Amino acid sequence: MEYYEFILWWSPEESLKRQVGEKASGPDVSEKTGSRHNEKYEQDITALREKFGNSFITGLCVRITLKEALGMMPRNRKRVDAYYGLARYLQEEYGITLTIYSQKTKPNDHEEDNL
Repeated sequence: MEYYEFILWWSPEESLKRQVGEKASGPDVSEKTGSRHNEKYEQDITALREKFGNSFITGLCVRITLKEALGMMPRNRKRVDAYYGLARYLQEEYGITLTIYSQKTKPNDHEEDNL
């Protein structure tokens, strides 16, 4: 029964008074910016816009070699997987498909027919 009495004594207003004192700080709130703005890929997108000009639009499919990609958008890790994040970002935000392939790897069977 003592526990029940304690609950009746406690009120949300009391809790609020304790949380909102003179020295209390509010929660950290980060403002979400536009979804198409991502500083991480800003330079890469600028390089692609320079190369493809007005063709850099939704629905564009870009297929370039790893060597070309490294020339336009340098990476510390010189592998195709270093561009996966950029490719995913372009697909989600712009509807652009970016395919980067290595000339060292063997093409898939379906790609041999198209060569």
